Amino acid sequence: MPIRDIVLTAGILGLLPLCLARPWIGVLMWSWLGYMNPHRLTWGFASELPFAQLVAICTLAGLLLTKDKKPIPWVRETYLLVALWIMFTITTFFAFYPDEAWEQFDKVSKVLLFTFVTLKLFQDRTRLRYLFLVIALSIGFYGAKGGVWALLTGGMHRVYGPDRSFLGSNNSIGLALNMVLPILYMLWQDEPRRWLRNVLRFTFCMSIVGVVFTYSRGGFLGLIVVLAALFFRPTKRALGGLTVALALGLLFLMLGSPFLPDQWWQRMGTIYTYDQDTSAVSRLTAWKVAFQLAVNRPFLGGGFWVLPHYEIFQLYSGSDSDASYSAHSIYFSILGDHGFVALGLFVFLLLSCVGSLARLRRLARRSESAAWVGTPARMLQASFLAYMVSGAFLTEAYFDLFYHLVSVVILLKVLVSQEAPTRAAPAAATPVRTPVKAMPVAVIRPVRKAPPLPIRNRRLPSQWRPR
Repeated sequence: MPIRDIVLTAGILGLLPLCLARPWIGVLMWSWLGYMNPHRLTWGFASELPFAQLVAICTLAGLLLTKDKKPIPWVRETYLLVALWIMFTITTFFAFYPDEAWEQFDKVSKVLLFTFVTLKLFQDRTRLRYLFLVIALSIGFYGAKGGVWALLTGGMHRVYGPDRSFLGSNNSIGLALNMVLPILYMLWQDEPRRWLRNVLRFTFCMSIVGVVFTYSRGGFLGLIVVLAALFFRPTKRALGGLTVALALGLLFLMLGSPFLPDQWWQRMGTIYTYDQDTSAVSRLTAWKVAFQLAVNRPFLGGGFWVLPHYEIFQLYSGSDSDASYSAHSIYFSILGDHGFVALGLFVFLLLSCVGSLARLRRLARRSESAAWVGTPARMLQASFLAYMVSGAFLTEAYFDLFYHLVSVVILLKVLVSQEAPTRAAPAAATPVRTPVKAMPVAVIRPVRKAPPLPIRNRRLPSQWRPR
């Protein structure tokens, strides 16, 4: 019996009572299982066990029993999430292929359910940092692993995620790595422990290499956007660094790119010659079919996973071919599956998150009590930009990391509003004067030093400790 399967199974089963007693830890475990998929790294019985389902049951049961929870914060993004969930429900009732649609609806509903569970249990700055660490290191593990493997093999092979998982394809893992790169960078910059800071730094650097060698064109475009958002700042130092980077990049191209294989350049070259590439042409065809389907059913679409059916392609593309393609775009995937109303809600949710983060950054510059939120807001903006750019060419409209980051945006808004300083009460108009003789004699007492903070709090960066 494989030792790896035994260790993983014993560890997860042993932590289930903790998920029941402290459901916020259950959310962390559910995130770890969902993003890293450690059971897919085994080769025995553990690879098929429903670990995520067991953790979810214990977490939800603990949520009902615990008093350590808060009401769901109802802000604009919360209402948009609920509206989008309602639209998914309505379109599934009228789907062209109901069996497949209800199966996908079940998966998406689980993601949205835990999004709201996160809102109830993570209205705390320290817990939020733990959530960032779990998400970033779970996905970054494959970035570091893939980056090292690509360097050792000369980049001759593509980097993939775990088999039989949501991140299994090269396009999916490229998108996920682009979205966690800003989070890794933020955690690396703020981490006081040297060993963990080195781990985060190494994971960040190797994940960049991993994205390059996924051979994903959408991932490569998203990587450019992320790096520009992280390092392009309107200062002389940043402009100087950008100039040096551009000069090195130009020199790299002039030397004939000796460090990248020819097949990588041929793959990226199809960005400019998309009309001669079969994959790119299939994307354009799928977008056309999704648009025509939405025009005929503007409020309902075709239901989940309607496009990968050749009957739909024959009906809306005017072709007799038996070929069928996925949407290859988060926007056309929502459009074809659920119609124009759902697409409007989806795009509005994206723009709302980016706009809320921009307002948080402005507030951080004006208010000392909200200064801590400036860095997380800027990093999350880069993550959403990566999703908007890379996702334009990938079928990842139901990626759970996107909805999880939406919940983080809501939590940041709630934490800032909770920690906002309250106005002091106005002083009395005519203060009462006390005669000097009535004043008591001051007794000088030795000042006791405050006890030191617990070790677990002192290890946290100052910006993640509530004041």
